[in-house]
Amino acid sequence: MSLLLLLLVPAAAAVLAAAAPDARSAGRGAVAASLAGAAALAAAAWPVVAAGERWFGGHWMLDRFTVTMAGLVVMVWVSAAAASTRYVGAEHDAGILPLRKVRLYYVLMPVFVAAMLVTLLTDHLGVLWIALEVTTLATTPLVALYRKDGAVEAAWKYLLLCSVGISVSLLGLLLLAYAGVRGGLPLGSALSLSALRGAAGSLDPQVVRWAFVLLFVGIGTKVGFVPLHPWLPDAHSRTPSPVSAMLSGVLLNVALYALLRSRTIVDLALGSAAWTSGFFLAFGLASVLFAAFVLLHQQNYKRMLAYHSVEHMGLIAFGLAMGPAGAAGAVMHMVGHTLAKSALFLSAGEILLRVHSTKIPNVGALRGRMPRTSIAFLLGFLGLIGVPTSAIFASELTFLMAAARLAPAAALAIVLALVIVAVGVLHHVFEMIYGRVDAGGDRPGATPGSPVREAWTLTHVVVGAQLALLFAGGVFFLTPGGYAAAERVAAAFTVRP
Repeated sequence: MSLLLLLLVPAAAAVLAAAAPDARSAGRGAVAASLAGAAALAAAAWPVVAAGERWFGGHWMLDRFTVTMAGLVVMVWVSAAAASTRYVGAEHDAGILPLRKVRLYYVLMPVFVAAMLVTLLTDHLGVLWIALEVTTLATTPLVALYRKDGAVEAAWKYLLLCSVGISVSLLGLLLLAYAGVRGGLPLGSALSLSALRGAAGSLDPQVVRWAFVLLFVGIGTKVGFVPLHPWLPDAHSRTPSPVSAMLSGVLLNVALYALLRSRTIVDLALGSAAWTSGFFLAFGLASVLFAAFVLLHQQNYKRMLAYHSVEHMGLIAFGLAMGPAGAAGAVMHMVGHTLAKSALFLSAGEILLRVHSTKIPNVGALRGRMPRTSIAFLLGFLGLIGVPTSAIFASELTFLMAAARLAPAAALAIVLALVIVAVGVLHHVFEMIYGRVDAGGDRPGATPGSPVREAWTLTHVVVGAQLALLFAGGVFFLTPGGYAAAERVAAAFTVRP
């Protein structure tokens, strides 16, 4: 019942948003719906969290991995809904977003959330594929919401590349189903993840290898692996910042979740994870190294955050290639990346509302103009580059220790890339916080750097909570109990040698 309620809440929120009389009512309804969704997830997930049960019912599945990913989705939904009351409200008051577009925004946000939750909860490959495509269809109008500055072009690129990728992945899913039928599964069970996993030993290894290649290329496009990533920087930088937080913070994790569920079947069929690990290692290294050098020269802070998504998906893929310990590190990294990136995109939204520019040279002296936001922005980036006690520090330490034994040359390349990223990004961030303002000012008629007191907003509260979790989570993951918790989550998709 709780699971059904979890899926019905976003649907009801979308209907109510379409009839909202004004922007303020639409925002309040979105926050209420997200909190109701969080309560429904807590009720549904409690048996799994408390007793470690795996629950199957019809075409649905719930285990620790599902609960972790769904928890991240709902947490970012609550955060984005709360921040949207400030961000969308300000743009509506300024005449940038008319009520028609405000309603569209609040209708599509819960549809997007519902599609992600279905992707996570379903045990049926066909439903998973449809839900993953719905995430693209629901967010494309949000990418094009402003209809200017390349937003429409970014939306078309996003729709085209992700739809082509998801079409390629369909061929992989059908090949998996074909392997299941050949392995003795009834036709009605050949699209069930749990049935395929149970019958993995009877699947044709050659067929599942080809299935995985297609799935990796198709879903990997949605994850943003290099060279399948061209849509990502444009889409993430053009959307309203709360939506950017959801795209970067959780959608990429959801796509990776779908790939990992399929990978488990392939690994069981092949008898080990060695073959699939090669894909994650190669694409992970390529993504991290490419993003490191792009970030050195990036002059748009929202695109900088988007390229960080490419880097961190590469880091997670690298961890997934490093055996069970690396997989535990990858779980930590998914949690840390979600918290850091959503906090940073929400902070970027505050900066954009103030300076009306995403160009780094046009943003300066934030420490004096926006002291609260600038501190949050700096702390978010410190967490994102993995300073000690952040969850990302714990994750990188975990899978780099595993890599030092399994692939020392690759570990050295990752460390070099991380140093390059840290140096380049901190240069840009310090330029924004302490540098001089080259152009713009705070608002029409303001002189560059003019003092305007920054008020506390709901966004600051949300970002503060996320940053607290980011650094507290790092401390937790560095304890034996924290590592064991990540290891239990990773066990859902890990095949031990």
